[in-house]
Amino acid sequence: MMKTEATPLDEKVATLLIGVDTLFGGDALHESGAHHFIADTWFSGTAPPDIYHDAFAQAARDVSQGVEGAPNVLKDATAIHAFVERHDLRTLPFEITGGITGLRNDNLANVLHLTDALSAMLDTRLAMADGTELPSFERRYHAATANTVDTIEVIDPSHARERLQEALAKVGYEVTQSRGLRETVLAWQAAQQPLAPDKVGEAAKEIIGPLLAAMRSHVFSYLYFPVQGNRSDLSDVAFSGHRFETLSGVKFTGSSIYQGGEQDGVPALRGLFEYNTDHPITRVRLQHLCAHEVVGHYLNSAVQDLLWRSGKLGFIATMATMCSPEVAFQEGWAENIFEVVYGSREAAVMAYGKDLAVVLAHTDLESFGKNNASVLYQRDGASLDEVRRHIAEDCVQADPIVEKLSGAWAQHPIIGPMYGPAYHHGREIVSQAIRDHGRIPVARIGYHLQGWVDIGTFKAKTERL
Repeated sequence: MMKTEATPLDEKVATLLIGVDTLFGGDALHESGAHHFIADTWFSGTAPPDIYHDAFAQAARDVSQGVEGAPNVLKDATAIHAFVERHDLRTLPFEITGGITGLRNDNLANVLHLTDALSAMLDTRLAMADGTELPSFERRYHAATANTVDTIEVIDPSHARERLQEALAKVGYEVTQSRGLRETVLAWQAAQQPLAPDKVGEAAKEIIGPLLAAMRSHVFSYLYFPVQGNRSDLSDVAFSGHRFETLSGVKFTGSSIYQGGEQDGVPALRGLFEYNTDHPITRVRLQHLCAHEVVGHYLNSAVQDLLWRSGKLGFIATMATMCSPEVAFQEGWAENIFEVVYGSREAAVMAYGKDLAVVLAHTDLESFGKNNASVLYQRDGASLDEVRRHIAEDCVQADPIVEKLSGAWAQHPIIGPMYGPAYHHGREIVSQAIRDHGRIPVARIGYHLQGWVDIGTFKAKTERL
């Protein structure tokens, strides 16, 4: 296999990415996804740029990972500015955008979108350090969505509530005068049998196998993957490098990371999903989780890895980036993974049972909450009590999700406006493409067989079908 090596332009993008990631306390090379943030993956196996080894960067990682006695450089404005100046982070966006004239149009757009998002993050972080006015909410939101969203608004979830109510009725849980929709969801959840913590990993393995087989049968068998040394449908690739591990005593529910790598010269296609068993989960919700994280995220990353190793994708495809148009596509893709496999939700429900329709409808409402929380709080000035009410009542979420979305999703200047829109808008764009053109033409684009895509270039390419 002939990997695509990093170009000088790629190295500048990588420096900007790792620099911004460092300023937010991330560590792209840490084994656990719990310590990743903006630079979500670094799966090329190549050495990170010099900025990663800067003394400030090491101190920042120590702080975010709880190393005892580490000086909190992430709250030291002087140290932050010195780090930025040492690596010319302020000028890098201009150097990058000034050096892309030789790229093809789709790659040019991807680099422009990513650079715009990273620039907005950098400006936001420096304003946070200085206690000055942040870049506008609109700038951050549009940079994260590649301007695929015309109007930033609190999106009305009423149609999604109707779908949820219909799905609940089909599994025997009617909304009544004495039991509203939220109470009905909670009753349905209570009736589901939570998996014992020591059984979650075993159940995940049982679920993942058939999901991968369905993707192979319904989608991969119709595609041509130009990967050297493998069959055109990748039927000889096991995709067995993914690990599902459980842990407890941590703050997050789940963390997923693609690690890639090689073993004996063969792509290892490693990925890790860590699930916190302190958060009980039923089998049908685990089914949705595995579909999203493994068949959605892991499989897409593994395909990118194989295409990069065959020289079909550029080095930039090895650096997945949170709070950017790239992750807006990835979340939209994973949210639609049942539609990618089966063509529609209805067909997926026929295959997996009516309870799946409840999970999908309820997940849609959570996506509304992720988008709406920061629009309400940061842009419109709503109180946190109003945000909580909206998530609980309008988006029909249980208390743990209400607290989660009224926390960082509502209040953090990056997570709110730059990650919050990814789920709903990404899902809508991918879903519309499947409805308009069918799953196979969309899968060719979504699996980067016509070039690496973010949400902006995915939308543009599918609109040209």
